[in-house]
Amino acid sequence: MGANRDVGKALVQFSIVDALVAGLFDGVFPVAEVARAGGFGLGCGDHMDGELVVLDGVFRLFHGDGRMTVLGASDSLAFAEVADFAADSSSPVDGVASFEALIDAVRERVSSVNLFHAVRVDGQFASVSLREAKRQSKPYLPLAEAVHDQRENLVTGVRGTLVGFVAPGVFQGVTVAGAHLHFVSVDGDVGGHVLGLAGLSGELAIESYSAVTVRLPRSADFLTADLDAAVAGADAAIRRAESEHQS
Repeated sequence: MGANRDVGKALVQFSIVDALVAGLFDGVFPVAEVARAGGFGLGCGDHMDGELVVLDGVFRLFHGDGRMTVLGASDSLAFAEVADFAADSSSPVDGVASFEALIDAVRERVSSVNLFHAVRVDGQFASVSLREAKRQSKPYLPLAEAVHDQRENLVTGVRGTLVGFVAPGVFQGVTVAGAHLHFVSVDGDVGGHVLGLAGLSGELAIESYSAVTVRLPRSADFLTADLDAAVAGADAAIRRAESEHQS
């Protein structure tokens, strides 16, 4: 169960999370380039403006001021993780009580936690706790400080889709180790980074990958950055930025 049907397929990532930890927030990857790699995934916008949801080839950016923008080909992204998603397995889930319970359900359905897994859940949610990062200005703060002014939003009684990935722990810093999920409502108007959820019933689809392709920025800031120095303590910074409420 959960074995990838096509061992040639790979998850494609643009930039690395450690670059965000270091405060490298410029959008250096055009949406057109990212879209060629896949129509399913997540990321963040230029200047770390908002939370990106890529679903069925549509790039929606949920901004920290509550707006949603459908991005065009010439818009740019600071970070993205995408795939050409085609589920290996799909099964119903009912009464999922929490984010952690959902990830347990994913792990029960895959062959190994040492592979990458794309996760899509279409369903009804009693509640979803969301975060949308606010646009940053230069000189950028490190990620752990930049997320202090994030917008948090608790949405109740909503139907929509979870989009994201579960990555092996050894890849922390390249990507987000463990689960990283974003949400978009069925009408496309509400979404963001998922901090928590409750009362989920729907369909859980998973695809597993044994390969990941990473495309690094070639901007002057990235090429000259001292990432070794900048990411000291990066594991704690990533975990805080991804999962903790900042209020």
